[in-house]
Amino acid sequence: MSDEPADPFRAIEAIGDVPIAPAHGIAAVALSLALKYHDINTVKDGQLYQQYKLEGRNLTDLHLDMVFETAIRMEKFLLASSERIASIVVDALEASVENDGSGGPERSP
Repeated sequence: MSDEPADPFRAIEAIGDVPIAPAHGIAAVALSLALKYHDINTVKDGQLYQQYKLEGRNLTDLHLDMVFETAIRMEKFLLASSERIASIVVDALEASVENDGSGGPERSP
């Protein structure tokens, strides 16, 4: 008889509605994307692996630090996305004001 509960996630049900910081959410998304990226780039078929070896393709071992390095890069990209979007919006507003020629927002009577 096992001491493990039937539902492994039952123990964490109590924290289901606890809010998390955006940075933790972004880090979780980045790690999930990195895991998926490296899963996609992994050769799982034995025959295909042997064919790659015969063709002389350079296959490197996948290490955990590679996954975390990818996650860190993705996290930096995701954290900087709000700054990039704000920059695009500001540039668009400046271009709109320059094209308008009035130097400010128009007001209707």
